[in-house]
Formats: sequence, C-alpha cells, structure tokens
Amino acid sequence: MTTIFNAHLLNDESNLWLACPICNRYKSDKITNIDSETGEIVKLFNPRTQVWSEHFFWTKDGLQIVGKTPTGRATVKALHLSDDADVLEVRSYWVLAGWHPPEN
Repeated sequence: MTTIFNAHLLNDESNLWLACPICNRYKSDKITNIDSETGEIVKLFNPRTQVWSEHFFWTKDGLQIVGKTPTGRATVKALHLSDDADVLEVRSYWVLAGWHPPEN
C-alpha cells in the first residue's frame, strides 16, 4: 500500500481535529490512501472542509461506516472505521444505549 505522509502538518492547527484515540492512531500523519474500488490514491476525508454525509453512511445496525466516494472508502480503510474490533465493540454499546448512530 502506498500512503503519502506530510510531516510538516503534524502540529499545524489546520491539520488537527478532535478524534478518538483509535482513529487518531490509525490516521497519524496520513493524508492519502488508496480507494479500494478504483485503485487510485486519493486524499482522506477532511472534516474541516468536507461534509460527512456526502462521503459516508452508517450500516443499518449502526456499527459500521461505509464509504460512498473514493475519499470515503479510502478514509474508512485508512482509519479502520469499520474493521477495528475495539471500535465495533464500543459502537455496539452506544447502539444499545440508544446513542448511536447519529441522525445527521
């Protein structure tokens, strides 16, 4: 897998966003990943400039995030948004509590 890193953005406020520790660990300083459908290298989702619902949706059970676009698919894969066992376990508790998935 080819991933492009941009080290000068590590502590730049424009590159920082609130994230869970698991997602943050996977994200690290990655800014691109490969889209699983096209094989193209694409930029990861940027919550400061892009709309979540345009790139992702929740599965009916509320446990997994699915990418709709090349950016969405590359981000789901890079951040392990739908295949990390710890993330899925925590989300399952949120679903049981009625906190998840978010409506918007």
